[in-house]
Amino acid sequence: MIRAFLVGCCLGVMGLIPLNAQAKTHVLITAGQSNTDGRVSNKQLPAYIKALATDTVEYLDGAYRYCKIAQNRADGQFVSFFPKGRINQGLWAYDAVTYYQLEQVLQQDFYVVKYAVGGTSIQYPNDSAKGRYWSANPDWLAKTVSIEKGGQSLLLSLTDAIDAAIDETLTKLEGGYTIDAFLWHQGESDNRYPKTYYANLKALVDYVRNHLTAKTGIDYSQLPFIFGTVSTANRQYHPLVEAGMRRLANDDPNAYLIDMSNGTLLGDRLHFDAPAATYLGEEMFNILSKVMPINHHGFRVATFKDDKRAAVSYTFDDALIEHATLVAPRMEKLGFRGTFWVNGRTVSDTSAALGKPRTSWKQLKQMARAGHEVSNHGWAHRNVTRLNPEELRHEVAFNDTLIYRHTGVFPRTFCYPGNSKNDSVIAVIEKGRVGTRTFQFSLGSKSTKENLEKRVDEWFTKGEWAVAMTHGINYGYDAFRNADVFWEHLNHVKTREDSLWVGTFSDVAAYTKAQKALTYSVTATSKGFTVTPHLNLDETLFRVPLTGVIEQVHLKKITVRQGGKRLKVRILPDKTLFDFDPYGGPIDVVLTLEK
Repeated sequence: MIRAFLVGCCLGVMGLIPLNAQAKTHVLITAGQSNTDGRVSNKQLPAYIKALATDTVEYLDGAYRYCKIAQNRADGQFVSFFPKGRINQGLWAYDAVTYYQLEQVLQQDFYVVKYAVGGTSIQYPNDSAKGRYWSANPDWLAKTVSIEKGGQSLLLSLTDAIDAAIDETLTKLEGGYTIDAFLWHQGESDNRYPKTYYANLKALVDYVRNHLTAKTGIDYSQLPFIFGTVSTANRQYHPLVEAGMRRLANDDPNAYLIDMSNGTLLGDRLHFDAPAATYLGEEMFNILSKVMPINHHGFRVATFKDDKRAAVSYTFDDALIEHATLVAPRMEKLGFRGTFWVNGRTVSDTSAALGKPRTSWKQLKQMARAGHEVSNHGWAHRNVTRLNPEELRHEVAFNDTLIYRHTGVFPRTFCYPGNSKNDSVIAVIEKGRVGTRTFQFSLGSKSTKENLEKRVDEWFTKGEWAVAMTHGINYGYDAFRNADVFWEHLNHVKTREDSLWVGTFSDVAAYTKAQKALTYSVTATSKGFTVTPHLNLDETLFRVPLTGVIEQVHLKKITVRQGGKRLKVRILPDKTLFDFDPYGGPIDVVLTLEK
């Protein structure tokens, strides 16, 4: 069975917005190579799409009711959508399912700018591609132009198509428009350059977001990017390409990855068959229903616990003794808990401590019992990118075992020694964990009261999860010039705790990944509505309570039940909050409004 796996944290917001009140027209961008262009015969379209065909023999012609598309064209003109390949009629891809389901919900016109060409890579030059590339490399882009202008850049073809659509059609729509998401499937043709895939894909996504921002004057830096992996049965599958995809989804809070590892293929062992294309299209829609302002009776799942606007995790490397004697007690006094990354060798062997006093296992056990996270930073702080498989296993697994033996809590996260990592080791180390530290900002010698207060403000502006990396407070690597800067920063954060979640790395990673991966349906009932959640993650790692939010005012009473159990609700002036089990089955909500 194909399963969906999405990682990282999301910023999409769903509220109670009546569909007929939507002033702006919805727009999607879709791009990629052959599995986005489509290679499945229209004779294998789902029956509900066949019902829209005017040709009931080959299903080559027909029209959706609301979806308008500009497909591989540079004139900015749209036509009614019906599944069609770039060159040949009668072929369809996953997006046909996505658009169908979306128009059933929207019941109003929406627009798609699509550009897809088979056999194309991001990396250039690529001898498995056909001389056309998606690369966002600025030096290469400066030397070429779009395909339509005689060049080799598919990315410029896409942005030219977007610009034409905006200039010729979208700006003329009554009420304006909004671009909701960027849909993508690609990766097969980059199998010969897998080590650069993460950087190349990230650059492409950033390029499109930045281009849209410059073109429209609207901030699209957080535009949702929804994409799928390559099937492992694909003859061009490469595990490092998939690892690059997963890393991007981990690092980018607005990138949503759909696991197509078990996707079934046509006889060419390259292209999705009808069941796989249908599944991918359905999952694309499920994610769109989260990130677009679609009416869900006012229900959404909070991006962060208790619907706080941002989150921060304070992490401390190398198990210095002052982490136990100064940091942990100070954080506990404020009601905070931190994450302490441990190198077992420096704790167990005084000579390995290099003259820097370290915590004891007894202190680490006490910290774990107090609610702090004690986790893995490698047994001997070795560069994991330079280790052979057996050395890597020992560096990681031995330290896991040691921490568990001494604290009673098995580590479910990892911090890369020296911040050295690549897609290969990330893929290996993340197995069986809720996350590893792949992004962070430094707290230390360059920190001042002013720049830290500015950074806190940025967390709220971006609605992000910030991960602080700290070593020494008074001594050790990059220690503070004045420790009071750090203590004052924590006091400042405490004053904003009503809207800022201060959690351990493990707690925030588990919540945000589960929140992002969760899909759900909402159906009306006579007295309210029912939410049916669905989560395809490892239940042993990600069974964390998620915060449900109902954005309705003037509520006199609300009752929420899941699995026959009544859930505790918190009624606020503008919303109601409750925590639910993402694996716990349907959630029944009964509302009583004030008269």
